[in-house]
Amino acid sequence: MFIVGMDVDTRAYFTSATIVIAVPTGVKIFSWLSTMSGGVLKFSAAMLWATGFIFLFTVGGLTGIVLANSSLDVVLHDTYYVVAHFHYVLSMGAVFAVFSGFCYWFPLFTGVTLNEYLAKAHFYVMFCGVNLTFFPQHFLGLAGMPRRYSDYPDSMRSMNLICSFGSTIRFVGVCLFIGIVVESLASQRRVVFSSYPASSIE
Repeated sequence: MFIVGMDVDTRAYFTSATIVIAVPTGVKIFSWLSTMSGGVLKFSAAMLWATGFIFLFTVGGLTGIVLANSSLDVVLHDTYYVVAHFHYVLSMGAVFAVFSGFCYWFPLFTGVTLNEYLAKAHFYVMFCGVNLTFFPQHFLGLAGMPRRYSDYPDSMRSMNLICSFGSTIRFVGVCLFIGIVVESLASQRRVVFSSYPASSIE
C-alpha cells in the first residue's frame, strides 16, 4: 500500500491508522491470557493448540507493527518478511485455532475420543515445524530476499534449508493428524458422558 506513490501526509495517516489497529489486537491477546489465568488449566490437546495460537498470533502481530511503519514497509515490501508475517497471523494462527476446536469438539461430533498422547504429539510436531518454516523467513526478508523467486544467493542457503526442513516436519505432522483421526474412528473409544463437551455454545 505504501509504495503506490501516495504523498507523505497520506502515508503518515495510514501509518497511524495501521498502528492503532494494534491496540484492540493487544486487548484481545490480554483478554485471552486473563481468561486462561482465571482458572485451573488442564493442558489437554485442545488447550495446547489454543496457547500455540496465542503465541503465533502475538508474534505475527508484533511483526505487523513493524510493517505498519511506512518507511520500513517500503524497504520490506514483497520480501520474505511479509510472507512470515501473514503466515504467523493467518496461516498458522487460524490453523492452530481450527485444530484446537477440532480436538475439543471431535468427541461430541463423532462419539469417540482422540488418542490424547498422539494428539499432543501432533501439536508439538506442528509447532516445531511451523516455527522452523516461517521464523527464519523474517531474517531472509531483512536480508532482502524477495517473494516468489525460485532461486536465491548462496548466502541465504542455510536459512532456506531450515525452512525446507521445517516444511518437511509440517508434512509429517499432517500425516500424523490423518493417522490420529483414522485410529480414533477405527478403535471406537466411546466418550464418557461426564467428560464430553456440552452441546451448547460456551
